[in-house]
Amino acid sequence: MRVTVHRAAAPALFLTGALVAWPASAQSQRIDGDRDPQPARATLAVVGGMLLDGHEGPPVPHSVVLIDGNKIVAVGTTDTLKVPAGAKVIDAGGMTVMPGLIDAHVHFDIIGHTNYQYWHKTYFSRYQDIMAISARQLLLNGVTTAVDLSGQPDALIATRKKIDSGEIIGPRMKVSMGWIPNWPDAFWENHHRKTFSWNVHTADEARAAAKKVIGLGADIVKVYDGLTEDQVRAIAEEAHKAGLKVTGHTGGRVDTLMRIKAGQDAIEHLNISTGTQIEPEVIQALLEHRITVTPTLIQTAIQVNALDWPDWADNQRAKSTTPPDIWADIYRSLANPTHLPYFGSTARRHETQIQRAKFKQLWDAGVRVLVGTDGGTPFNFQTDATWQEMDLMVKYGAPAMEVIGIATRRNAEAIRMGNQIGTIVSGKLADIIVVDGNPLLSMRDLRNVAVVIKDGKIYKGAPADAGRHPSDAAAAARPR
Repeated sequence: MRVTVHRAAAPALFLTGALVAWPASAQSQRIDGDRDPQPARATLAVVGGMLLDGHEGPPVPHSVVLIDGNKIVAVGTTDTLKVPAGAKVIDAGGMTVMPGLIDAHVHFDIIGHTNYQYWHKTYFSRYQDIMAISARQLLLNGVTTAVDLSGQPDALIATRKKIDSGEIIGPRMKVSMGWIPNWPDAFWENHHRKTFSWNVHTADEARAAAKKVIGLGADIVKVYDGLTEDQVRAIAEEAHKAGLKVTGHTGGRVDTLMRIKAGQDAIEHLNISTGTQIEPEVIQALLEHRITVTPTLIQTAIQVNALDWPDWADNQRAKSTTPPDIWADIYRSLANPTHLPYFGSTARRHETQIQRAKFKQLWDAGVRVLVGTDGGTPFNFQTDATWQEMDLMVKYGAPAMEVIGIATRRNAEAIRMGNQIGTIVSGKLADIIVVDGNPLLSMRDLRNVAVVIKDGKIYKGAPADAGRHPSDAAAAARPR
């Protein structure tokens, strides 16, 4: 899809179109009938698309979003806002304008390979290269913020610095700086994530591990298997003192209830019950303590998809953004998936059906769920994981508009960035995507991200700089 970009001529003219009332769900931030004032200047305007602003209210056709620098300065329609002279204009006519997606659970250090032990041993020295690939794949497919839940701290710090400086492109990164388990030493010594897990056996060691990851710059603290109530409580106390949340795995009803009691704020995956349904007392605890659950539905479903669609391994979107030598290694690992120790076709199909039922339980009960994908895990390519997770949520019973709200506003609130990103309103950072299609009708349309704007910079969509860093755009546009 080629997106038309031009600069507004002086004097700026009013754009034609219909006036649409702001959605009722946004009234807490806007007085009914009020409009953003006409800004004197803007560096970028996104004009003409159907706006889904993240508040889950009615779509706004013929929208105009004005950006100055890295901030949104006005939002309205072609009938209420004019584009200031000199602003670069992106014509979004016939497309959908929405906040950048937020993926609440990814792994930057792996990109689809099926053998964890082999991968982490082989690519340990190339983690920064792998993370740069993940970062590019995520951003160019509409994910402008991503939460890494267990990566090697030095590589994560370096990758985040490179993104922030513009050396590489990628989403805004939030990180856990590894995870904290309580494993037998022999198991930990041979685990593929030994180099970035903080294994503990006592409450004092758990507290020290929490202080360690917080000191490294963690934005969230991740806990893993085997922890006792005293250990979880010690970790939660340190995290909460630092203003951070604790998330992680649970292992069935008893373990889930214990962790909630001890202060764990969020749960990854659907192992909150070992049966086919979530017990009523667990649902009650999730609601009472306002626990968020990130079900990562696609992490299991994609492996079933690989059985039904063997050519999924030939994913051109992932292949085209991965160096040939690394892709060849990944591709070899995807052959004969049923031979993998964790992958049995019957078991996986059954597990997918259980996940559908558990997600429906959570949704119907009103438990807060997030969009996170476990992106990078086997078969789960960063290029497609987020839209597929959103698609599954809709298939499993969640309304499309609410799923979009989860992947934007609600995820932003969960990672404590709701005052900066997640909705398209004046004053927030300009993280915006333009989709060639309408995800309210089909989440598959999120495969067609035509424009990506992060922090007010165009990373994808302008004819001269599609898929390239903005600093390259001017040079690319010069006559040769």
